[in-house]
Amino acid sequence: LPELLAKKERSRPSWLKIRLDTSDDFMRTRQLMRARDLNTVCEEARCPNIYECWGRQTATIMILGNVCTRSCGFCSVNTGKPAGVDD
Repeated sequence: LPELLAKKERSRPSWLKIRLDTSDDFMRTRQLMRARDLNTVCEEARCPNIYECWGRQTATIMILGNVCTRSCGFCSVNTGKPAGVDD
């Protein structure tokens, strides 16, 4: 343990590393979300699995904007009262 603490440059274990896969399917999903001005849990929560899901053209949208009424401790989505429904 002292050797690890003294070592300045530590690498992450291989199982913790993810490859940022910006495949064509990922880019198409991203462009669709932008074109439709959709808020996604994927982005708002800073989900580490976004590349995997969007790469399969799957996204979870937030229907009332980018604010959530819940306050989950593990989530990065802004908490509060969502704005009203757009007409």
